[in-house]
Amino acid sequence: MITKMKKYTFLIFHKEYEDFLLKVRDLGVVHVETKQEGQAMDKGLQNAVKQHTTILSVERFLQTYIDKKHGGAQKTATLVRGMELIKEVEELRKTSEALTLKLQSIQKEADIMSPWGDFEISSLQKLKDAGYKLNFYIASSRDFKQEWVSELNAVVIRNTGSHCYFVILSKMGEHPTIEVEQAKLGQYSLLELEKQAEETTLHLEETKKQIVELANTEMESLELAKREVQNEIEFSNVVLGGDRYADDKLVMLQGWIPEEKETVLKNFLDTDQHFYEEEKVALTDNVPILLKNNAFAKLYEPITRMFNLPNYSELDPTAFFAPFFMLFFGLCMGDGGYGLIIMAICLWAKTKVSESAKGFCQLGVYFGLSTVIVGILTGSFFGIALDSVEWAWLKGVKGYFITDNNYAEKLGGYSPLMIFAIVIGLVQILFGMCINAAKIIKQFGVKYALFKIGWVVFLVSVGIAFGLPAFGVELPMFVLYAFYGLIGVSVLLILFYNSPDKNVLSNFASGLWDTYNMATGLLGDTLSYIRLFALGLTGAILGGVFNSLAFELTATLPAVARFFAAFLILILGHGINFALCLISSLVHPIRLTFVEFYKNSGFEGGGTAYKPFKK
Repeated sequence: MITKMKKYTFLIFHKEYEDFLLKVRDLGVVHVETKQEGQAMDKGLQNAVKQHTTILSVERFLQTYIDKKHGGAQKTATLVRGMELIKEVEELRKTSEALTLKLQSIQKEADIMSPWGDFEISSLQKLKDAGYKLNFYIASSRDFKQEWVSELNAVVIRNTGSHCYFVILSKMGEHPTIEVEQAKLGQYSLLELEKQAEETTLHLEETKKQIVELANTEMESLELAKREVQNEIEFSNVVLGGDRYADDKLVMLQGWIPEEKETVLKNFLDTDQHFYEEEKVALTDNVPILLKNNAFAKLYEPITRMFNLPNYSELDPTAFFAPFFMLFFGLCMGDGGYGLIIMAICLWAKTKVSESAKGFCQLGVYFGLSTVIVGILTGSFFGIALDSVEWAWLKGVKGYFITDNNYAEKLGGYSPLMIFAIVIGLVQILFGMCINAAKIIKQFGVKYALFKIGWVVFLVSVGIAFGLPAFGVELPMFVLYAFYGLIGVSVLLILFYNSPDKNVLSNFASGLWDTYNMATGLLGDTLSYIRLFALGLTGAILGGVFNSLAFELTATLPAVARFFAAFLILILGHGINFALCLISSLVHPIRLTFVEFYKNSGFEGGGTAYKPFKK
């Protein structure tokens, strides 16, 4: 459900404004309305946002150096150290990047000098002083001419097969007349480059060692700095979010508070003698949303937030789709053995994960329990069809499994699970339409919801009056006539009262159009639920296939070899099937919830999460 909110408007003298906000922040219960990002921004806020961006960049950088095997413990976190850490890490990062570029440059120059071998670069200058010049050339092997050796005194330094590296000694001012481009040499010899690379590598390793040490021992200080800057940004946003009047002497601010926490705020306002006004919530208000559900439904709130929070004028869908979602997961997974695995993994994970993640583990336990129940009812356990095996202890219960063998003949040849999937789909769709009607009543009044109520009554009445007799269920005549009467009344509401503010002709035209949309949409929505049956059936079939492969393909092997081969096939096969079923069991219930259920329940969304102004 959505927590009821109260809207407050505060009028504060400008000299008391920041002090008032500090006290409100200490209360930590008021959701303060702020201006949209970019509408209010002073120099201080700009600097804070820039600093926050830098901290996030530093944090991401350090996270790449976190080593779980690092022996150092986290140092005592302080805000001062956190602020110092930002500059320190930035300097280390710049040093690391500069050293990395330098090392790449040295390696590039070494690659250039490598074919010529190691020699003193200074010796080239000595030759120049003596009046000679050593010319370095690189030519393709096919372009190199042997006469250059005798005519120009060319000396081949290296021949790689594709290229020929050679030098020619000439007097200063003379240039050998060959059509080959001269090679460009580096400034250092190979020995000097090797020494530079070694020194740079040691410096880089030392720098990275310092970064690793900081990443593994001082992240908590950086987190304190980040929180402080976040508080500064939020406080500045709130300060700038107020509207100023009377030559900036008065500041007006609006805020929201949950109804059950209203007393705390009123006591503070009355004690400090601040002017405030409690206003009535309007449909146009962007009321912050705080969901409040029981322990079971609360586990499904992340799924609600995944799509969108409801707005304040509608109903929270979480508690309404939660039981269906759990059932849909079990139907898609469909195997009791897989359900036990899910439960075991999630129960084990609950003892290892953080407090905030335990809710997801508990949700997984419920999903596993649903799968176990479905697997027991349908007689599926690790791909074994329990109604088909000849096990003595199953003889008394085999006839109760909900399978084609036991119930298809009674249902006209249709699979009982397929019938159940369609029926549960219809139930959720009708339930969604009831929620839609309740939402309309809440927003506009009863008369505007009669149209939706008419559709629910019509569909239920038609299903009972014509559906049950089709399956051989005889209803008393007075019951049939009662449902015929309900059908007639609902048809009148659908065709002539779908828009209470319009005339009869407009209602009739829109009623016909809505009837067409309902007929086509309802059929498509209902058929979507067949996927629950199809996915469960597919998983069961694949599990059975891997069981057959494991025991039939290994039948001719020796006992020990057969055991290991069958075990390997079972582990790999069921592992693949389990993963595929798990993905399907999460994706398709989400789709049925967000598309079919949300559409029929008239879900609008667009709510803003309640975020109290606090440190």
